[in-house]
Amino acid sequence: MPTFHPISDLINNTTTIDNGAHILYMYSEVDRYVENAVTYIYNGLISGAIVLFSESEEIIKLMKKQLYLMDLQDSHLENLICLSSNEFYLNGLEIDFVGAGKKFNSLLLPFIDRGHSIRTWGGVPLVNHESSLEWVQSYECKCDTFIFNHQMISVCAYNALTTSAYVQNELLKIHTHLMTDDLYNLSPLYNQDNHKQFSMNQKEELQKIERQYKHLKDLNARLAFENNLVKLKNDSIKQSEQKLRQIINALPIPIIIRRNSSVLFLNDEAREQFLTNNQQEELASFFHKYDDYLLVSPNSEELLEHQLSLKNDLTKYYLVNSINLLFEDEEAILHAFVDVTQEKENEKLMIRSEKMTIAGELAASIAHELRNPLTAVKGFFQMMKQTEEKVELYYNVIDAELSRIEQIASELLTLAKPHTDDRKDYNIVQLVEEVKLLLTSQTNLNNIEICLEADHREMFINCDNNKVKQVFINLIKNAVDAMNQGGTISIKIKENSDTITIQIIDQGKGIPKEVLNRIGEPFYTTKEKGTGIGLMVCYQIIESHKGTIHVASQVNVGTTFTITLPRSEQLLDQVN
Repeated sequence: MPTFHPISDLINNTTTIDNGAHILYMYSEVDRYVENAVTYIYNGLISGAIVLFSESEEIIKLMKKQLYLMDLQDSHLENLICLSSNEFYLNGLEIDFVGAGKKFNSLLLPFIDRGHSIRTWGGVPLVNHESSLEWVQSYECKCDTFIFNHQMISVCAYNALTTSAYVQNELLKIHTHLMTDDLYNLSPLYNQDNHKQFSMNQKEELQKIERQYKHLKDLNARLAFENNLVKLKNDSIKQSEQKLRQIINALPIPIIIRRNSSVLFLNDEAREQFLTNNQQEELASFFHKYDDYLLVSPNSEELLEHQLSLKNDLTKYYLVNSINLLFEDEEAILHAFVDVTQEKENEKLMIRSEKMTIAGELAASIAHELRNPLTAVKGFFQMMKQTEEKVELYYNVIDAELSRIEQIASELLTLAKPHTDDRKDYNIVQLVEEVKLLLTSQTNLNNIEICLEADHREMFINCDNNKVKQVFINLIKNAVDAMNQGGTISIKIKENSDTITIQIIDQGKGIPKEVLNRIGEPFYTTKEKGTGIGLMVCYQIIESHKGTIHVASQVNVGTTFTITLPRSEQLLDQVN
Protein backbone atom coordinates (compact mmCIF):
# COMPACT_ATOMS: atom_id res chain seq x y z
CA MET A 1 0.00 0.00 0.00
CA PRO A 2 1.56 3.36 -1.09
CA THR A 3 2.34 5.89 1.66
CA PHE A 4 -0.07 8.85 1.87
CA HIS A 5 1.60 12.27 1.95
CA PRO A 6 -0.82 14.96 3.17
CA ILE A 7 1.25 17.70 1.49
CA SER A 8 0.55 16.20 -1.95
CA ASP A 9 -3.20 16.40 -1.47
CA LEU A 10 -2.97 19.91 -0.07
CA ILE A 11 -0.84 21.56 -2.79
CA ASN A 12 -2.85 19.99 -5.61
CA ASN A 13 -6.05 21.52 -4.27
CA THR A 14 -7.50 24.08 -6.76
CA THR A 15 -8.23 26.68 -4.09
CA THR A 16 -4.67 26.42 -2.78
CA ILE A 17 -3.21 26.86 -6.28
CA ASP A 18 -5.45 29.85 -7.12
CA ASN A 19 -5.26 31.76 -3.83
CA GLY A 20 -2.02 30.52 -2.26
CA ALA A 21 -1.62 28.92 1.17
CA HIS A 22 0.32 29.61 4.35
CA ILE A 23 0.78 26.12 5.87
CA LEU A 24 1.84 25.41 9.47
CA TYR A 25 3.53 21.98 9.54
CA MET A 26 3.97 20.55 13.08
CA TYR A 27 6.13 17.45 12.49
CA SER A 28 7.08 14.63 14.90
CA GLU A 29 8.92 12.02 12.83
CA VAL A 30 11.98 12.97 10.77
CA ASP A 31 11.46 10.25 8.14
CA ARG A 32 7.87 11.34 7.46
CA TYR A 33 9.00 14.97 7.47
CA VAL A 34 11.60 14.31 4.76
CA GLU A 35 9.06 12.36 2.67
CA ASN A 36 6.57 15.24 2.78
CA ALA A 37 9.33 17.76 1.96
CA VAL A 38 10.55 15.71 -1.04
CA THR A 39 6.96 15.36 -2.32
CA TYR A 40 6.40 19.13 -1.96
CA ILE A 41 9.64 20.01 -3.79
CA TYR A 42 9.07 17.45 -6.55
CA ASN A 43 5.56 18.71 -7.29
CA GLY A 44 6.76 22.29 -7.30
CA LEU A 45 9.67 21.65 -9.67
CA ILE A 46 7.53 19.59 -12.08
CA SER A 47 4.99 22.42 -12.22
CA GLY A 48 7.80 24.84 -13.15
CA ALA A 49 7.82 26.76 -9.86
CA ILE A 50 10.83 28.24 -8.12
CA VAL A 51 11.28 26.32 -4.84
CA LEU A 52 13.13 27.85 -1.88
CA PHE A 53 14.00 25.15 0.70
CA SER A 54 15.54 26.19 4.03
CA GLU A 55 16.54 23.46 6.47
CA SER A 56 19.48 21.96 8.35
CA GLU A 57 22.42 20.62 6.36
CA GLU A 58 21.53 17.07 7.42
CA ILE A 59 17.91 17.31 6.21
CA ILE A 60 19.02 18.94 2.93
CA LYS A 61 21.37 15.97 2.27
CA LEU A 62 18.57 13.46 2.96
CA MET A 63 16.18 15.40 0.70
CA LYS A 64 18.65 15.63 -2.21
CA LYS A 65 19.50 11.93 -1.91
CA GLN A 66 15.84 10.98 -2.47
CA LEU A 67 15.22 13.73 -5.04
CA TYR A 68 18.07 12.57 -7.31
CA LEU A 69 16.39 9.14 -7.55
CA MET A 70 13.34 10.74 -9.23
CA ASP A 71 12.89 11.52 -12.95
CA LEU A 72 13.91 15.18 -12.76
CA GLN A 73 15.81 17.00 -15.46
CA ASP A 74 18.65 19.43 -14.86
CA SER A 75 16.34 22.29 -15.87
CA HIS A 76 14.02 21.31 -13.02
CA LEU A 77 16.80 21.10 -10.48
CA GLU A 78 18.07 24.54 -11.48
CA ASN A 79 14.87 25.99 -9.96
CA LEU A 80 15.67 24.56 -6.51
CA ILE A 81 17.30 26.95 -4.02
CA CYS A 82 18.61 25.32 -0.81
CA LEU A 83 19.67 27.36 2.19
CA SER A 84 20.86 26.35 5.64
CA SER A 85 18.15 27.31 8.14
CA ASN A 86 20.81 28.46 10.58
CA GLU A 87 22.25 30.86 8.00
CA PHE A 88 18.78 32.01 6.93
CA TYR A 89 17.20 32.55 10.37
CA LEU A 90 20.05 32.99 12.86
CA ASN A 91 22.49 35.77 13.59
CA GLY A 92 25.13 34.07 15.73
CA LEU A 93 23.19 32.09 18.34
CA GLU A 94 20.07 34.33 18.31
CA ILE A 95 17.14 34.13 15.88
CA ASP A 96 16.94 37.17 13.54
CA PHE A 97 13.50 37.41 11.93
CA VAL A 98 14.18 40.92 10.61
CA GLY A 99 17.24 39.66 8.76
CA ALA A 100 15.31 36.56 7.60
CA GLY A 101 12.54 38.79 6.19
CA LYS A 102 15.05 40.86 4.21
CA LYS A 103 16.69 37.70 2.80
CA PHE A 104 13.24 36.35 1.95
CA ASN A 105 12.37 39.48 -0.09
CA SER A 106 15.78 39.80 -1.79
CA LEU A 107 15.72 36.17 -2.92
CA LEU A 108 12.14 35.94 -4.15
CA LEU A 109 11.21 39.37 -5.59
CA PRO A 110 13.45 39.02 -8.70
CA PHE A 111 11.68 35.77 -9.60
CA ILE A 112 8.25 37.25 -8.90
CA ASP A 113 9.01 40.24 -11.10
CA ARG A 114 9.82 37.84 -13.94
CA GLY A 115 6.44 36.12 -13.45
CA HIS A 116 7.62 32.87 -11.81
CA SER A 117 5.39 30.81 -9.54
CA ILE A 118 6.94 30.60 -6.05
CA ARG A 119 6.91 27.88 -3.40
CA THR A 120 8.84 28.02 -0.12
CA TRP A 121 9.58 25.57 2.70
CA GLY A 122 11.27 26.76 5.87
CA GLY A 123 12.26 24.69 8.90
CA VAL A 124 12.21 27.36 11.62
CA PRO A 125 14.83 26.77 14.39
CA LEU A 126 13.22 28.27 17.51
CA VAL A 127 16.15 28.82 19.88
CA ASN A 128 14.26 30.53 22.71
CA HIS A 129 10.48 30.27 22.61
CA GLU A 130 9.89 32.89 25.30
CA SER A 131 11.87 35.73 23.71
CA SER A 132 10.98 34.68 20.11
CA LEU A 133 7.17 34.67 20.26
CA GLU A 134 6.59 38.36 19.48
CA TRP A 135 9.17 38.27 16.68
CA VAL A 136 7.70 35.04 15.29
CA GLN A 137 4.24 36.58 15.28
CA SER A 138 5.47 39.71 13.51
CA TYR A 139 7.53 37.74 10.96
CA GLU A 140 4.77 35.23 10.18
CA CYS A 141 2.19 38.03 9.78
CA LYS A 142 4.38 39.78 7.20
CA CYS A 143 4.98 36.46 5.44
CA ASP A 144 1.25 35.79 5.40
CA THR A 145 0.56 39.13 3.71
CA PHE A 146 3.41 38.61 1.22
CA ILE A 147 2.18 35.09 0.39
CA PHE A 148 -1.38 36.09 -0.44
CA ASN A 149 -0.32 39.19 -2.34
CA HIS A 150 1.66 36.95 -4.70
CA GLN A 151 -0.53 33.76 -4.59
CA MET A 152 2.38 31.71 -3.20
CA ILE A 153 2.34 28.38 -1.36
CA SER A 154 4.57 28.42 1.72
CA VAL A 155 5.24 25.78 4.38
CA CYS A 156 6.55 26.87 7.83
CA ALA A 157 7.80 23.77 9.63
CA TYR A 158 8.15 23.56 13.45
CA ASN A 159 9.12 20.60 15.64
CA ALA A 160 5.91 19.59 17.45
CA LEU A 161 7.90 17.86 20.21
CA THR A 162 9.87 20.95 21.21
CA THR A 163 7.48 23.82 20.35
CA SER A 164 5.33 24.76 23.34
CA ALA A 165 1.56 24.52 23.14
CA TYR A 166 0.93 28.26 23.58
CA VAL A 167 3.38 29.06 20.71
CA GLN A 168 1.58 26.54 18.49
CA ASN A 169 -1.70 28.20 19.45
CA GLU A 170 -0.45 31.63 18.34
CA LEU A 171 0.94 30.18 15.09
CA LEU A 172 -2.48 28.72 14.22
CA LYS A 173 -3.88 32.26 14.24
CA ILE A 174 -1.60 33.36 11.37
CA HIS A 175 -1.53 30.23 9.16
CA THR A 176 -4.34 29.15 6.83
CA HIS A 177 -3.70 25.42 7.21
CA LEU A 178 -2.44 22.99 9.86
CA MET A 179 -0.58 19.88 8.76
CA THR A 180 0.99 16.99 10.68
CA ASP A 181 3.01 14.03 9.42
CA ASP A 182 -0.18 12.23 8.36
CA LEU A 183 -3.08 14.75 8.28
CA TYR A 184 -3.99 18.29 7.19
CA ASN A 185 -6.88 20.66 7.80
CA LEU A 186 -7.86 24.30 7.69
CA SER A 187 -6.61 26.22 10.69
CA PRO A 188 -9.57 26.76 13.07
CA LEU A 189 -8.01 29.96 14.47
CA TYR A 190 -6.85 31.72 11.29
CA ASN A 191 -8.08 35.26 10.83
CA GLN A 192 -6.36 38.15 9.07
CA ASP A 193 -7.41 40.40 11.93
CA ASN A 194 -4.77 38.53 13.96
CA HIS A 195 -2.11 40.37 11.93
CA LYS A 196 -2.39 43.36 14.23
CA GLN A 197 0.38 43.87 16.77
CA PHE A 198 -0.21 42.64 20.31
CA SER A 199 -1.93 45.06 22.70
CA MET A 200 -0.41 45.76 26.10
CA ASN A 201 -2.89 43.40 27.76
CA GLN A 202 -2.08 40.67 25.25
CA LYS A 203 1.63 41.19 25.77
CA GLU A 204 1.25 40.97 29.55
CA GLU A 205 -0.85 37.85 29.20
CA LEU A 206 1.70 36.30 26.86
CA GLN A 207 4.55 37.26 29.20
CA LYS A 208 2.69 35.59 32.05
CA ILE A 209 2.26 32.46 29.93
CA GLU A 210 5.92 32.64 28.94
CA ARG A 211 7.00 32.79 32.62
CA GLN A 212 4.79 29.82 33.46
CA TYR A 213 6.17 27.96 30.47
CA LYS A 214 9.75 28.74 31.52
CA HIS A 215 9.00 27.56 35.06
CA LEU A 216 7.46 24.33 33.75
CA LYS A 217 10.37 23.89 31.37
CA ASP A 218 12.86 24.29 34.23
CA LEU A 219 10.90 21.79 36.31
CA ASN A 220 10.82 19.41 33.38
CA ALA A 221 14.57 19.79 32.85
CA ARG A 222 15.19 19.14 36.55
CA LEU A 223 12.93 16.09 36.50
CA ALA A 224 14.64 14.85 33.35
CA PHE A 225 18.03 15.30 35.02
CA GLU A 226 16.92 13.48 38.17
CA ASN A 227 15.29 10.77 36.08
CA ASN A 228 18.54 10.39 34.16
CA LEU A 229 20.47 10.11 37.45
CA VAL A 230 18.07 7.41 38.66
CA LYS A 231 18.44 5.61 35.32
CA LEU A 232 22.24 5.80 35.56
CA LYS A 233 22.14 4.48 39.14
CA ASN A 234 19.83 1.64 38.12
CA ASP A 235 22.08 0.82 35.15
CA SER A 236 25.10 0.89 37.46
CA ILE A 237 23.35 -1.38 39.96
CA LYS A 238 22.38 -3.80 37.18
CA GLN A 239 25.93 -3.83 35.82
CA SER A 240 27.34 -4.36 39.32
CA GLU A 241 24.85 -7.15 39.97
CA GLN A 242 25.74 -8.78 36.65
CA LYS A 243 29.46 -8.57 37.46
CA LEU A 244 28.78 -9.94 40.94
CA ARG A 245 26.87 -12.87 39.42
CA GLN A 246 29.79 -13.59 37.09
CA ILE A 247 32.32 -13.42 39.95
CA ILE A 248 30.18 -15.58 42.25
CA ASN A 249 29.58 -18.07 39.46
CA ALA A 250 33.34 -18.40 38.92
CA LEU A 251 34.11 -19.05 42.61
CA PRO A 252 35.26 -22.63 43.38
CA ILE A 253 32.95 -22.88 46.44
CA PRO A 254 29.15 -23.33 46.51
CA ILE A 255 27.23 -20.04 46.82
CA ILE A 256 23.48 -19.87 47.42
CA ILE A 257 21.30 -16.75 47.61
CA ARG A 258 17.86 -17.30 49.12
CA ARG A 259 14.85 -15.48 50.50
CA ASN A 260 13.04 -17.44 53.22
CA SER A 261 12.84 -21.00 51.85
CA SER A 262 13.09 -19.99 48.18
CA VAL A 263 16.47 -20.35 46.46
CA LEU A 264 16.99 -17.33 44.17
CA PHE A 265 20.46 -18.09 42.81
CA LEU A 266 22.99 -20.94 42.81
CA ASN A 267 26.42 -20.74 41.26
CA ASP A 268 27.73 -23.60 39.13
CA GLU A 269 29.61 -25.19 42.05
CA ALA A 270 26.45 -25.23 44.21
CA ARG A 271 24.46 -26.84 41.41
CA GLU A 272 27.10 -29.54 40.98
CA GLN A 273 27.54 -30.33 44.69
CA PHE A 274 23.95 -30.03 45.89
CA LEU A 275 21.47 -30.45 43.03
CA THR A 276 23.22 -33.40 41.36
CA ASN A 277 23.21 -35.21 44.73
CA ASN A 278 19.58 -34.28 45.47
CA GLN A 279 20.44 -32.38 48.63
CA GLN A 280 17.36 -30.09 48.59
CA GLU A 281 16.03 -31.50 51.87
CA GLU A 282 19.45 -31.17 53.52
CA LEU A 283 19.65 -27.54 52.36
CA ALA A 284 16.15 -26.81 53.64
CA SER A 285 17.22 -28.27 56.99
CA PHE A 286 20.24 -25.95 57.08
CA PHE A 287 18.12 -22.90 56.17
CA HIS A 288 15.77 -23.74 59.06
CA LYS A 289 18.71 -24.26 61.41
CA TYR A 290 20.26 -20.91 60.38
CA ASP A 291 16.97 -19.01 60.81
CA ASP A 292 16.51 -20.52 64.28
CA TYR A 293 20.09 -19.56 65.14
CA LEU A 294 19.44 -15.94 64.07
CA LEU A 295 16.45 -15.73 66.41
CA VAL A 296 18.75 -16.61 69.33
CA SER A 297 21.85 -14.65 68.19
CA PRO A 298 20.71 -11.97 65.69
CA ASN A 299 24.03 -10.06 65.69
CA SER A 300 26.39 -13.02 65.73
CA GLU A 301 29.01 -13.33 62.98
CA GLU A 302 29.97 -16.87 63.91
CA LEU A 303 30.56 -19.37 61.11
CA LEU A 304 28.09 -22.25 61.27
CA GLU A 305 29.18 -25.81 60.63
CA HIS A 306 26.84 -27.99 58.59
CA GLN A 307 27.02 -31.67 57.76
CA LEU A 308 25.58 -33.18 54.57
CA SER A 309 25.05 -36.91 54.09
CA LEU A 310 25.41 -37.90 50.47
CA LYS A 311 23.55 -40.79 48.83
CA ASN A 312 26.76 -42.82 48.51
CA ASP A 313 26.98 -42.92 52.35
CA LEU A 314 29.71 -40.29 52.40
CA THR A 315 29.49 -37.29 54.71
CA LYS A 316 30.66 -33.79 53.83
CA TYR A 317 31.35 -31.01 56.31
CA TYR A 318 30.98 -27.32 55.47
CA LEU A 319 31.75 -24.09 57.25
CA VAL A 320 29.00 -21.70 56.18
CA ASN A 321 29.53 -17.92 56.09
CA SER A 322 26.28 -15.97 55.72
CA ILE A 323 25.59 -12.31 54.98
CA ASN A 324 22.47 -10.24 54.39
CA LEU A 325 22.27 -8.38 51.08
CA LEU A 326 19.88 -6.83 48.55
CA PHE A 327 19.14 -9.12 45.61
CA GLU A 328 16.85 -7.85 42.85
CA ASP A 329 15.92 -4.89 45.10
CA GLU A 330 14.76 -7.09 47.99
CA GLU A 331 16.45 -8.39 51.15
CA ALA A 332 18.02 -11.84 50.85
CA ILE A 333 20.69 -14.03 52.48
CA LEU A 334 23.90 -15.24 50.82
CA HIS A 335 25.42 -18.50 52.09
CA ALA A 336 29.00 -19.43 51.15
CA PHE A 337 29.82 -23.12 51.79
CA VAL A 338 33.49 -23.90 52.43
CA ASP A 339 34.18 -27.64 52.22
CA VAL A 340 36.23 -28.66 55.30
CA THR A 341 35.71 -32.41 54.93
CA GLN A 342 39.40 -33.08 54.33
CA GLU A 343 40.38 -30.91 57.30
CA LYS A 344 37.94 -32.86 59.46
CA GLU A 345 39.45 -36.14 58.32
CA ASN A 346 42.95 -34.84 59.01
CA GLU A 347 41.84 -33.71 62.47
CA LYS A 348 40.44 -37.18 63.20
CA LEU A 349 43.71 -38.78 62.09
CA MET A 350 45.76 -36.45 64.29
CA ILE A 351 43.55 -37.09 67.31
CA ARG A 352 43.71 -40.85 66.76
CA SER A 353 47.48 -40.66 66.30
CA GLU A 354 47.84 -38.70 69.52
CA LYS A 355 45.62 -41.22 71.32
CA MET A 356 47.81 -44.06 70.15
CA THR A 357 50.91 -42.16 71.28
CA ILE A 358 49.41 -41.58 74.73
CA ALA A 359 48.27 -45.20 74.98
CA GLY A 360 51.80 -46.39 74.09
CA GLU A 361 53.40 -44.08 76.64
CA LEU A 362 50.98 -45.20 79.33
CA ALA A 363 51.37 -48.89 78.56
CA ALA A 364 54.37 -49.45 80.86
CA SER A 365 52.87 -47.66 83.87
CA ILE A 366 49.48 -49.28 83.35
CA ALA A 367 51.11 -52.74 83.11
CA HIS A 368 52.82 -51.99 86.44
CA GLU A 369 49.53 -50.77 87.89
CA LEU A 370 47.70 -53.91 86.77
CA ARG A 371 50.48 -56.25 87.98
CA ASN A 372 50.19 -55.04 91.60
CA PRO A 373 46.51 -56.02 92.08
CA LEU A 374 47.01 -59.21 90.08
CA THR A 375 49.88 -60.20 92.43
CA ALA A 376 47.63 -59.51 95.41
CA VAL A 377 44.79 -61.56 93.93
CA LYS A 378 47.12 -64.46 93.09
CA GLY A 379 48.64 -64.44 96.62
CA PHE A 380 45.25 -64.49 98.36
CA PHE A 381 44.05 -67.34 96.17
CA GLN A 382 47.11 -69.39 97.15
CA MET A 383 46.44 -68.67 100.85
CA MET A 384 42.81 -69.71 100.39
CA LYS A 385 43.98 -73.02 98.84
CA GLN A 386 46.11 -73.80 101.89
CA THR A 387 43.25 -73.27 104.32
CA GLU A 388 39.67 -74.28 104.34
CA GLU A 389 38.63 -71.20 106.29
CA LYS A 390 36.52 -68.65 104.49
CA VAL A 391 38.22 -65.45 105.43
CA GLU A 392 35.95 -62.48 104.58
CA LEU A 393 38.94 -60.14 104.43
CA TYR A 394 40.46 -62.15 101.57
CA TYR A 395 37.28 -61.79 99.51
CA ASN A 396 37.08 -58.04 100.12
CA VAL A 397 40.69 -57.48 99.04
CA ILE A 398 40.26 -59.63 95.93
CA ASP A 399 37.02 -57.84 95.01
CA ALA A 400 38.58 -54.37 95.46
CA GLU A 401 41.64 -55.23 93.41
CA LEU A 402 39.58 -56.74 90.57
CA SER A 403 37.39 -53.60 90.53
CA ARG A 404 40.54 -51.48 90.25
CA ILE A 405 41.75 -53.57 87.29
CA GLU A 406 38.36 -53.21 85.63
CA GLN A 407 38.31 -49.43 86.14
CA ILE A 408 41.83 -48.94 84.71
CA ALA A 409 41.04 -51.15 81.73
CA SER A 410 37.79 -49.22 81.09
CA GLU A 411 39.62 -45.89 81.04
CA LEU A 412 42.22 -47.28 78.66
CA LEU A 413 39.49 -48.61 76.34
CA THR A 414 37.72 -45.26 76.45
CA LEU A 415 40.89 -43.52 75.35
CA ALA A 416 41.24 -45.93 72.42
CA LYS A 417 37.64 -45.50 71.20
CA PRO A 418 37.21 -44.20 67.62
CA HIS A 419 36.70 -40.46 67.22
CA THR A 420 33.09 -39.26 67.37
CA ASP A 421 31.44 -35.92 67.97
CA ASP A 422 28.68 -36.97 70.35
CA ARG A 423 28.21 -34.11 72.79
CA LYS A 424 26.24 -34.39 76.01
CA ASP A 425 26.20 -32.74 79.42
CA TYR A 426 29.03 -34.13 81.62
CA ASN A 427 30.22 -33.33 85.12
CA ILE A 428 33.67 -31.82 84.57
CA VAL A 429 34.78 -32.82 88.11
CA GLN A 430 34.02 -36.48 87.37
CA LEU A 431 35.87 -36.31 84.03
CA VAL A 432 38.99 -34.94 85.74
CA GLU A 433 38.78 -37.61 88.47
CA GLU A 434 38.61 -40.35 85.80
CA VAL A 435 41.71 -38.91 84.10
CA LYS A 436 43.44 -38.68 87.47
CA LEU A 437 42.75 -42.38 88.08
CA LEU A 438 44.12 -43.32 84.66
CA LEU A 439 47.37 -41.38 85.25
CA THR A 440 47.89 -42.35 88.91
CA SER A 441 50.28 -45.17 88.01
CA GLN A 442 52.48 -42.85 85.94
CA THR A 443 52.51 -40.10 88.58
CA ASN A 444 53.33 -42.65 91.30
CA LEU A 445 56.29 -43.90 89.28
CA ASN A 446 57.57 -40.30 89.06
CA ASN A 447 56.94 -39.48 92.72
CA ILE A 448 54.21 -36.95 91.79
CA GLU A 449 50.90 -36.33 93.57
CA ILE A 450 47.79 -34.97 91.81
CA CYS A 451 45.65 -32.71 94.01
CA LEU A 452 42.13 -31.80 92.85
CA GLU A 453 40.25 -28.76 94.19
CA ALA A 454 36.72 -27.89 93.00
CA ASP A 455 34.18 -25.24 94.04
CA HIS A 456 31.42 -27.87 93.82
CA ARG A 457 31.25 -31.62 93.30
CA GLU A 458 29.02 -31.16 90.25
CA MET A 459 29.74 -28.63 87.49
CA PHE A 460 28.45 -29.45 84.02
CA ILE A 461 29.66 -28.67 80.50
CA ASN A 462 28.29 -29.78 77.13
CA CYS A 463 31.10 -31.72 75.47
CA ASP A 464 32.49 -34.81 73.84
CA ASN A 465 33.83 -36.46 77.01
CA ASN A 466 36.53 -38.49 75.22
CA LYS A 467 37.99 -35.41 73.57
CA VAL A 468 37.99 -33.34 76.77
CA LYS A 469 39.63 -36.21 78.66
CA GLN A 470 42.29 -36.37 75.97
CA VAL A 471 43.09 -32.67 76.58
CA PHE A 472 43.53 -33.26 80.33
CA ILE A 473 45.64 -36.37 79.72
CA ASN A 474 47.93 -34.43 77.37
CA LEU A 475 48.36 -31.49 79.73
CA ILE A 476 48.91 -33.63 82.86
CA LYS A 477 51.40 -35.88 81.01
CA ASN A 478 53.30 -32.77 79.90
CA ALA A 479 53.34 -31.62 83.54
CA VAL A 480 54.69 -35.02 84.65
CA ASP A 481 57.43 -34.85 81.97
CA ALA A 482 58.44 -31.39 83.21
CA MET A 483 58.73 -32.47 86.91
CA ASN A 484 61.95 -34.53 87.04
CA GLN A 485 62.25 -34.03 90.80
CA GLY A 486 58.68 -35.03 91.62
CA GLY A 487 56.23 -32.71 93.38
CA THR A 488 52.56 -31.81 93.17
CA ILE A 489 50.26 -31.15 90.20
CA SER A 490 47.32 -29.00 91.32
CA ILE A 491 44.05 -29.07 89.38
CA LYS A 492 41.63 -26.27 90.33
CA ILE A 493 38.09 -26.14 88.98
CA LYS A 494 36.15 -22.90 89.44
CA GLU A 495 32.58 -22.06 88.47
CA ASN A 496 31.83 -18.59 87.00
CA SER A 497 28.53 -17.04 85.89
CA ASP A 498 28.49 -18.68 82.46
CA THR A 499 31.85 -20.48 82.21
CA ILE A 500 33.92 -23.04 84.08
CA THR A 501 37.69 -22.56 84.52
CA ILE A 502 40.10 -25.48 84.93
CA GLN A 503 43.69 -24.73 85.92
CA ILE A 504 46.49 -27.34 85.71
CA ILE A 505 49.46 -26.08 87.75
CA ASP A 506 52.77 -27.94 87.86
CA GLN A 507 56.05 -27.42 89.73
CA GLY A 508 58.26 -28.22 86.76
CA LYS A 509 61.16 -26.48 85.10
CA GLY A 510 58.95 -23.92 83.32
CA ILE A 511 58.92 -22.78 79.70
CA PRO A 512 61.29 -20.10 78.32
CA LYS A 513 59.61 -17.00 76.85
CA GLU A 514 60.83 -17.68 73.29
CA VAL A 515 59.29 -21.17 73.43
CA LEU A 516 56.10 -20.00 75.16
CA ASN A 517 55.15 -17.90 72.14
CA ARG A 518 55.17 -20.99 69.92
CA ILE A 519 53.07 -23.24 72.17
CA GLY A 520 50.31 -24.91 70.13
CA GLU A 521 52.02 -24.52 66.74
CA PRO A 522 51.70 -27.61 64.52
CA PHE A 523 54.67 -30.02 64.84
CA TYR A 524 56.59 -27.74 67.19
CA THR A 525 58.08 -29.70 70.11
CA THR A 526 60.99 -29.47 72.56
CA LYS A 527 60.88 -33.20 73.38
CA GLU A 528 63.41 -35.52 71.80
CA LYS A 529 60.76 -38.04 70.71
CA GLY A 530 57.80 -35.60 70.56
CA THR A 531 55.48 -35.31 67.53
CA GLY A 532 54.49 -31.68 68.01
CA ILE A 533 50.78 -32.39 67.57
CA GLY A 534 49.69 -33.02 71.18
CA LEU A 535 49.17 -29.39 72.24
CA MET A 536 47.88 -28.47 68.79
CA VAL A 537 45.15 -31.10 69.16
CA CYS A 538 44.37 -29.75 72.65
CA TYR A 539 43.89 -26.24 71.25
CA GLN A 540 41.69 -27.54 68.41
CA ILE A 541 39.50 -29.57 70.78
CA ILE A 542 38.96 -26.67 73.19
CA GLU A 543 38.28 -24.19 70.37
CA SER A 544 35.72 -26.59 68.86
CA HIS A 545 33.97 -26.51 72.26
CA LYS A 546 33.92 -22.66 72.11
CA GLY A 547 36.52 -22.48 74.86
CA THR A 548 40.00 -21.02 75.28
CA ILE A 549 43.43 -22.15 76.52
CA HIS A 550 45.90 -19.74 78.10
CA VAL A 551 49.37 -20.65 79.33
CA ALA A 552 51.61 -18.82 81.82
CA SER A 553 55.04 -20.02 82.87
CA GLN A 554 58.07 -19.03 84.88
CA VAL A 555 61.39 -20.80 84.44
CA ASN A 556 62.32 -23.00 87.46
CA VAL A 557 58.95 -22.23 89.11
CA GLY A 558 56.34 -24.00 87.01
CA THR A 559 53.64 -23.70 84.34
CA THR A 560 49.90 -23.06 84.54
CA PHE A 561 47.48 -24.03 81.76
CA THR A 562 44.07 -22.33 82.15
CA ILE A 563 41.16 -23.82 80.23
CA THR A 564 37.85 -21.92 80.05
CA LEU A 565 34.75 -23.73 78.80
CA PRO A 566 31.11 -22.56 78.60
CA ARG A 567 28.74 -23.99 81.18
CA SER A 568 25.96 -26.23 79.91
CA GLU A 569 23.27 -24.02 78.30
CA GLN A 570 20.51 -26.30 79.54
CA LEU A 571 21.69 -25.96 83.14
CA LEU A 572 22.17 -22.22 82.68
CA ASP A 573 18.53 -21.93 81.54
CA GLN A 574 17.42 -23.82 84.65
CA VAL A 575 19.42 -21.47 86.89
CA ASN A 576 18.05 -18.36 85.12
